[in-house]
Amino acid sequence: MKETSNAITYMLQHDPWPIAGLLFLGAFAVLFAHVQFKMREIGYKTYPMFARASDWGLPNQYLKVRSEHNWSAWPVYVMWPCLAVGVFLLVLGLFRLQQ
Repeated sequence: MKETSNAITYMLQHDPWPIAGLLFLGAFAVLFAHVQFKMREIGYKTYPMFARASDWGLPNQYLKVRSEHNWSAWPVYVMWPCLAVGVFLLVLGLFRLQQ
């Protein structure tokens, strides 16, 4: 356990970019799942994550019906920046690991 915490501490101190990228990608996944579960509650058919290209239209459908169900729009508006920042930081961090 001590070795694991030492490795995590070392990685956070020397190469925080990939860790931050993975955290942002995790936030995107949680928000996307939240949108899926909300849409399932009202009977909208959803698919396993990323199984079909039509899944990417799910956030648009969420925004169309959110006012009827008194839902907030922030999950959809926050998840796309989380995806973009997460991919950017992960790629940047992986390239910096080579140095």
